[in-house]
Amino acid sequence: MRRFKMLVYLVVLPVALLSSGCVGMSLPTGKGYSELCQTYVGRDGGELIDSWGQPGRTFDGQENKKVFVYVETKDEFSLNPLAHSALIEYPPLIDPRKSRPGEKTGKVTGQSVSSMDYCITYFEVGQDNKIVRALWKGDCKSLEKEGR
Repeated sequence: MRRFKMLVYLVVLPVALLSSGCVGMSLPTGKGYSELCQTYVGRDGGELIDSWGQPGRTFDGQENKKVFVYVETKDEFSLNPLAHSALIEYPPLIDPRKSRPGEKTGKVTGQSVSSMDYCITYFEVGQDNKIVRALWKGDCKSLEKEGR
């Protein structure tokens, strides 16, 4: 009987506590990243810079738009595409058939490519300095919004 109580205290109770805490947990996804980018669409470009910092590269887009380019690499040894102009493609080649559910939301279009060692995000900013849309490609992930 004493061994049974000890087993309950050492094994069953900790497993029950750990598993009950995992119910509300989630992992970052491409859908979550699209939701994150969507929160900036329609907002002032200065708000994006305040939150994300200065873009790694800025260039002129179509129809007098500015394009802010942000890249996040997995580690310091990953190739940063901003260091090599030839790797920057705009608009990025995003195949909607390869996008996962939820990666296209509102004015954001993305495509997860887990084999890429980086996440590259393009924000188009209109003449009024408002963010018009966002495009992303690569290993881009964020937590999904609650209740969706």
